[in-house]
Amino acid sequence: MTTVAEKLNADDLQEYRAYLQRGETRLSTLHRVAGAFLGGAGLLTLLPVLFRDTFSSLFSELLFLPYPGLPAPNSLQRWFVALPVALSLVLPLWALYLLMKDLVRFYFTGHHFGTKRGIVTYPRFILSGIRVSDDSLDDELPIQQARRGKVPTELLVPASAAARQRLLREAHLVGELPGIDASTDEVVLQGKLREFLFKYTASTVRSLPEEAAKMEASLARHDSSLRSLVLRYAKAFLLTILTTVVTITALVVLDFATPDRREVLGGTKSAVIIPGYLLWLGVVGVYAAWCPIAGFIVRRPVVWIHKDLADPTVAFRTPQSLFQFEVVTLSGVVIASMATTASLIWYIVGSGLAVTLWPAALLGVSLLIVVSAYAIRTVVKSRSWFDGN
Repeated sequence: MTTVAEKLNADDLQEYRAYLQRGETRLSTLHRVAGAFLGGAGLLTLLPVLFRDTFSSLFSELLFLPYPGLPAPNSLQRWFVALPVALSLVLPLWALYLLMKDLVRFYFTGHHFGTKRGIVTYPRFILSGIRVSDDSLDDELPIQQARRGKVPTELLVPASAAARQRLLREAHLVGELPGIDASTDEVVLQGKLREFLFKYTASTVRSLPEEAAKMEASLARHDSSLRSLVLRYAKAFLLTILTTVVTITALVVLDFATPDRREVLGGTKSAVIIPGYLLWLGVVGVYAAWCPIAGFIVRRPVVWIHKDLADPTVAFRTPQSLFQFEVVTLSGVVIASMATTASLIWYIVGSGLAVTLWPAALLGVSLLIVVSAYAIRTVVKSRSWFDGN
């Protein structure tokens, strides 16, 4: 029977080998990029700022801090403003969760090459093992004898009986090595476990054309996954920075109403240093500003990519893997805008300062209209679910 190597001339074989070398270099580059995300790459450095004392202090003061001119502690007006505060924390955390999910899917696959469908499987590292292509050799006998030798077996199969039993149980869990148990002859057991590990890591003997085709598919898969991963990271990082800035700003505003801060400013703990309505308008204004900024920056990574297009009329399409997060973020900022506007109008009417603060109420309503219009326009313009793209 004619082998693959006999059908290929020397130039073709050399081209396959050169391509596989280039492919391994490119895969290494892609994995180094993904490895930067595993190291945190700046995102995790901001989380201690949010979780050390900042958010706990902010929620406590926002909901329960008594001060003349502020809404009553634990009132519904305060809980309305707590909604955008919570959303400002939940959105970057969800983005971080999705980033971790994309990283796991980048490095692992749930299916095994050469196994039957419908059985239980363990996740497997996406990079498969590489074995010598028998069809590219003039004499296959030496490598086949070496594979059955003592060194490869000792390297793959654990020496202790307990470790072998754990490996054998793992093989049984994924539907492999039926009929093999602890009573099986040691030499046979070692050979079966060795072959299982080769199969478990997809280290099958492939011809050079098959290896090259697999490399092409692997590069395409890694490149597609890394595209979404980098964009996901950019969204998470931008939202985390915004949440950090907004949270610290709101906390600084509320600190002026704390007894300790009033005493530092030269008054007594019961003195009114700054009118309460100014402090409350400041806190509401901070999260009213968060709404349009969050809706704006969540789209920035995709918009930046399209900035250099020659045709400015081309729609900015978000990849489907990221579009759901954009929709949820835009929906969240609309809900947050409604909550802040409702709290603001309620406070102005209830405080008897409607004549003085009516411009603030008008600004809040205008902000709600602008944010809602922007969110609807963005979703419709993307047309991701309207035209099937």
